[in-house]
Amino acid sequence: MTRHTHIVKVHHLSLAFPTRHDPDPKPVLKDLDFGIRDGEILGLIGNSGSGKTMTAMAIAGLLPEGAVITGGSIKFAGEDLTAMKPRRRRQMLGSNIGVIFQEPSTALDPLMKIGTNLDEILLTHGMKDKKERRERVLNMLGTCGFTEPEEIYSRYPHQLSGGQRQRVLIAGAALLEPRLLICDEPTSSLDTVTTIQILSLLKDICHKMHMTVLFISHDLSAVRNFCDRVMVMREGEIVDRDLAEDMLLHPRSGYTAELLTNARLDTRMLGLERATVDYSASPVLVAKDITARYDNSSADVLKGTCFEIYPREILGLIGSSGCGKTTLVKSLLGLMPHGGTIDCDNRQTGAVFQDPVSCLNPAHSVEWHLLEPLRAAGVKLNKQERINRATQALQDVGLSADYLSRRPRQLSGGQRQRIAIAMSLMLEPSLIVADEPFSSLDSSSAAEILKLLTDINRERGTSFLLITHNIHIVRQICPRVIVMDGGTVCEEGLTSEVLAAPKSDAARRLLEAEATLHGENFSE
Repeated sequence: MTRHTHIVKVHHLSLAFPTRHDPDPKPVLKDLDFGIRDGEILGLIGNSGSGKTMTAMAIAGLLPEGAVITGGSIKFAGEDLTAMKPRRRRQMLGSNIGVIFQEPSTALDPLMKIGTNLDEILLTHGMKDKKERRERVLNMLGTCGFTEPEEIYSRYPHQLSGGQRQRVLIAGAALLEPRLLICDEPTSSLDTVTTIQILSLLKDICHKMHMTVLFISHDLSAVRNFCDRVMVMREGEIVDRDLAEDMLLHPRSGYTAELLTNARLDTRMLGLERATVDYSASPVLVAKDITARYDNSSADVLKGTCFEIYPREILGLIGSSGCGKTTLVKSLLGLMPHGGTIDCDNRQTGAVFQDPVSCLNPAHSVEWHLLEPLRAAGVKLNKQERINRATQALQDVGLSADYLSRRPRQLSGGQRQRIAIAMSLMLEPSLIVADEPFSSLDSSSAAEILKLLTDINRERGTSFLLITHNIHIVRQICPRVIVMDGGTVCEEGLTSEVLAAPKSDAARRLLEAEATLHGENFSE
């Protein structure tokens, strides 16, 4: 097979979700026609709801229940996947087509250790020797950047950071060396240093193993530097396609240009305005000598971490994946035992987590979610008062009362994150801890959520601890920043000073990686 032969050929593919009440619904995918060349990396971009993930899942054979291909075909290495028997189709997944999912927290079994999660992949595909499976898993964990694969092997998913869990998924997808690797937002939860490492690793695997990659991402810089070609989707259709460099430096369509503009998250264009901070006031939170470790670990994850947050401040927290940011969040919120002291003012602390999907119960309505903080805190209100507060919280995050009856599955990623923010506002907290609130969102939704957070900060005077891998956002809205490395704060100060002349190796690595990601191409 030559370099330019199409390993995947999607021919006039259409897909819909017909129901008994609506047998002829609006198509979700509309007459898609494209190919993926053998050995290339094809990027797929577009806002949430554009059909990117649905296209990838159609190729992988993982369409949700109720989805029906209403026209066209999908061929893989000459075989028609849409005409294939279910058993043969399942065998293709993993051995021929690998998938890295967007939400690592939902892709790993929380009751199994990491080693067991990955071992199951090899066992399912016929590798009987337990010792050989263990060795292969450990080697792949090492290949994917874990310096202590034995320790990661023995941890549970909840004991890893979001970036570490995503690397575990990459290791799992690469174990069987598939011919096609579908990557659905594989770097959304990673810092810039780890993003470059993972993209370099994927490019290296692609070349050495002659692996083809379909790469879905909201990070347009990663797409430009990583992909050979790019396709742009909008409302189920392909509206633009070209070489990656040409597409993203010189967009031909207005829609592509809009995506690029939103990705810049410019304070002037978005109208961002944060509150003025009085650093002579008493802090809303003081953390002193925080230490923490997981039950089956011999080493502390947090090692004497100290910092403070002031009224009306948006404090940025940055650091590489695995440095202890998420463990610190859990300690601050009382979700895991820790040493040291955390002194807060008398008001509540709210939380907005990285993954809005896993934070919302699919069985309950938006109204139930908004009222749950009141029930948990024992707030006594009559029914109408509760509804009024829930409605006001929705309005504060830019949603109408119509959303009260909706379920999480009826919401876009940006809407789910707005609901999570509304939940955090129900008890009128003085501080909200926001752990990577933008990482799972497209550029347009991220811009909207960013503006929403700054509006809450300015209008309500709410302080924020903003944990993010996006240094550009920290520059835009955080007057101060702290940098974590190895479980402790290694640098802190005014954002303008720290990011202009970093004193720590950790901060320098992050800034160098950011420059690489937004500038030079990855080496081949």
